Amino acid sequence: MKFFSRFNKTFKKIKKGHYSPSPKTRRIIWGILFFVIVTMILTINLIPNRIDLKSGQVSKVDITAPRTVTFIDQKKTEQLKQSAAEAAPKVYEEDSNVNIKIEEEIKSIFNKIKIKQQEYFKTKSGQEEQNINPTTISDNNAKILVRQIDGISAGIEESSLQKLIQTEVSKLNQLESTIQEIMDKQLQKRILPGDIPSVRVGLRQEVMDLDYDRSYRLIAADILLNLIEANMFLNEEATAARREETIAQVEPAKRTVRQGEIIIRKGDVVQPEDIRALEELGLQKPQVNYLNFIGILLIVLIIILLLAIYIYMYRPDIWEDNQRLLLIELLIVVVIALAKIISIFQSPYANYLVPAAVASILITVLLDRNLAVVTTIFLSLLLAPLFNFDLHVVMLSFLGGLVGIYSVSKVTERGDLVRAGFYVSLVHAFIITGLIIVGPIRDWVFLLWAVGSGILNGVLVAILANGLLPYLESLFDLTSSVKLLELSNASQPLLKRLLVEAPGSYHHSVIVGNLAETAADDIGADSLLARVGAYYHDIGKMKRPYFFTDNQFGGENPHDKTSPNLSSLIIKSHVKDGVELARENKLPQIIIDIIKQHHGTNLISYFYQQALQENKHRDVEKSDFRYDGPKPQTREAAIIMLADIVEAAVRSKKFDKHNHNRIEGLVRGLIRDKLIENQLDESDLTLKDLEIIGSSFVKVLTGIYHQRVEYPENLLKEMQRNDKSD
Repeated sequence: MKFFSRFNKTFKKIKKGHYSPSPKTRRIIWGILFFVIVTMILTINLIPNRIDLKSGQVSKVDITAPRTVTFIDQKKTEQLKQSAAEAAPKVYEEDSNVNIKIEEEIKSIFNKIKIKQQEYFKTKSGQEEQNINPTTISDNNAKILVRQIDGISAGIEESSLQKLIQTEVSKLNQLESTIQEIMDKQLQKRILPGDIPSVRVGLRQEVMDLDYDRSYRLIAADILLNLIEANMFLNEEATAARREETIAQVEPAKRTVRQGEIIIRKGDVVQPEDIRALEELGLQKPQVNYLNFIGILLIVLIIILLLAIYIYMYRPDIWEDNQRLLLIELLIVVVIALAKIISIFQSPYANYLVPAAVASILITVLLDRNLAVVTTIFLSLLLAPLFNFDLHVVMLSFLGGLVGIYSVSKVTERGDLVRAGFYVSLVHAFIITGLIIVGPIRDWVFLLWAVGSGILNGVLVAILANGLLPYLESLFDLTSSVKLLELSNASQPLLKRLLVEAPGSYHHSVIVGNLAETAADDIGADSLLARVGAYYHDIGKMKRPYFFTDNQFGGENPHDKTSPNLSSLIIKSHVKDGVELARENKLPQIIIDIIKQHHGTNLISYFYQQALQENKHRDVEKSDFRYDGPKPQTREAAIIMLADIVEAAVRSKKFDKHNHNRIEGLVRGLIRDKLIENQLDESDLTLKDLEIIGSSFVKVLTGIYHQRVEYPENLLKEMQRNDKSD
């Protein structure tokens, strides 16, 4: 009843024109329409009646495969998944409480020793604390005192505690400090439960190298070896998730039945795998006499569902974006419709004219390379029914699409799309030649015409890709590499304004762009996006340029006349101003996001410290001096944040900038600070990435501030004379 009630309400809203479907509903509607359109295009050709066999029956005839087909071998796939699950690495997480607990235990041991010493002397002789001389405690009394101490780890030797009881307070403090320092240094590393034995060996060696009496070295070793614990623990849930992820990444094992191969011989007992082969070939007859297009409908349904499942599982960002999903669906429909038009001519060369690579190229440029590869696979399979499941079409579409994807993985100009079409033509020529030579056809005239068709295919791909790209960018509000290249041109209005109104910020942005581009390229991120994002990250400074040190060329600093709170507000506002300016100039959302995120929630420490000094008797809210965020959500935004900080710091620091080590120390220190402040938590950067980024920054900055060669004085005079004579 609830369903009918809900349906009735929805129907009434539709009637009144007040109903607006949710994104999920739109996604379902577009998906159904996509399936229906593709099925309608593909189900024009008739499929012959099929065989009716069941597992366990005896075949009365030989059954031969009418064509080559490849399908998933479920049994072998399950075996591969099981092997992958067993090989999946375990996930460990750091337990920060271990460090705190061990530090407290060390403090507790020494505090209890000191308290027991004080109690002993106070009780025995009434001595004041400054007159205590623990070295006078006898061995017997020391043993008694040790046994009175509660709460010390049972693993620590009684003799060690006895020795500590008989040790002066200054010596105790020194020993405690040394032990804490060694333990802190060790706990900064990742210690797994299985690492404890080797860690103890290392600790023992380090303690034995100390400049202490042997007895105190043994005491330090005793405490350290008994208190050291693993600070990494097995995360069962994450390990299970890693195992599931590993299983999900296992490529299905495929079985190929070739044209002319006998699937079941007369007199053989039909096996389940034989039934599967018959179904894949469209030979197995169902219980009900369905219409002849049901076979293709099922194939289309499976392919579309598999593509949808892949996007849902591995690309949730695409799945939740209806515009991007619609773009993928539209490109598939366009290619299939073109293939259908070509197939109508029933030419022997039509198989080689389908421009499937145009979808692969456009998805790569507009969305993602990996997604383009997967889509190319499914698109190639969808084209097969149009040409009687001809393997040539599948191979040509798939391999040509891959070449197109690889050709535009790094687009630097619009002409790269034309070059990609040329590469597709070239590869088509080789593939078609190979397919025809190994096939039954040996007519060289046919080969020449077929190769010519493949080359024409690449030309069509180049024309369609170039022609459709700007319209698709505008229609679906997407940003391609070509668009980013256009934005990186110094003649762009915003960049020209930035150069004129805030020249210091402009030059700062250029250097940040170089730093970000190099670092992004080194870690495999989008270097073009990093560079363009860096160019525009500080455009908000144009509103009040002289409030930023970039643009204060030795003149008066306006912050000297403003309060720290107001100065902080002005500094923070350049992010909001930049976002507004970017929207006014219709910059892509991806650039706007970088402008928002390039400072994260960092503290404007200079004005915060100034506020603390001016308001010693009042509380200063730290949040008033933080950027509004959000923290960087992508690797590119995080790289720009780090490049921005590093460039400004190196430029402003007064030290020998020709000193490579000083630059490297400063850069790595700044990156470490941002990591500790948790500014990079949401950016997917790994510790290895940060190490590479640091090295990249140092390389670029060292090149910028390298020592110039001084010309010899006589050479300078000679150059001056030449200039005068000219």
